[in-house]
Amino acid sequence: MGKMERFAFVALVAGIIFFLFADFVSWALPMFVLKDIPKKSIMDLAKEAKAKNTTAWSDFKKIAMAYPEQFKKFCEYEEPFSGAKKVSNCTPNEETLAKALAVGHRWYVAEGCWNCHSQMVRPVSNETLRFGIPGVSNHVSYPSEYNNELQAPVLWGTKRVGQDLIREAAVHNLGWQAAHLYKPTSTSPGSVMPGYPWYFEKDSKGRIVPNERGIALLTYIMWLGSWEVKPPKDFRLEAAAK
Repeated sequence: MGKMERFAFVALVAGIIFFLFADFVSWALPMFVLKDIPKKSIMDLAKEAKAKNTTAWSDFKKIAMAYPEQFKKFCEYEEPFSGAKKVSNCTPNEETLAKALAVGHRWYVAEGCWNCHSQMVRPVSNETLRFGIPGVSNHVSYPSEYNNELQAPVLWGTKRVGQDLIREAAVHNLGWQAAHLYKPTSTSPGSVMPGYPWYFEKDSKGRIVPNERGIALLTYIMWLGSWEVKPPKDFRLEAAAK
């Protein structure tokens, strides 16, 4: 083996070793650094939302009032993937909110929403103007926002075919979210987002309303950024479901 061949071989082996080392450090270092930091459970998040009367809590109560038949079905809903079980007291409370967040997060991930929507306002390119809400949430994302079970793994995303959603609680109301999820072009003409009609059904009056999974997914989406919303609950952009 000549000198050049030996050099190429050594460089190749060294490159592979450094690549594997970098890969190891990228997951091992955070694991060791963060292992002693307590992580909020989904129940902790639900209790916090109720105690602080955040928009996530008020919107969850609105969901129960707007769709009473479906909310009752949601209470009876069981799902092995998210661990969702029947709840004993079918009212907006910490238990039902925690269940909705768990189920909604599970289906948000399963549908691949993170492929087109990021969840991180980055400190570059005036991102606070694009995805923050001036006067409501006008700063970049910070570490403690992600220290909970609903951000494990984190859903920062890499593409933004759609809006960043980490401040979504400060942007649109429940009617807009339901209409957008069912038929995106009804609220955002020209949108390339597909509709998700399988999260809806007809109620006893023939209206198209969210089903059990739809209620959970709407709850999760309306939770995103709710910890940052300080003004009264009527500040968001209004848009009625069609």
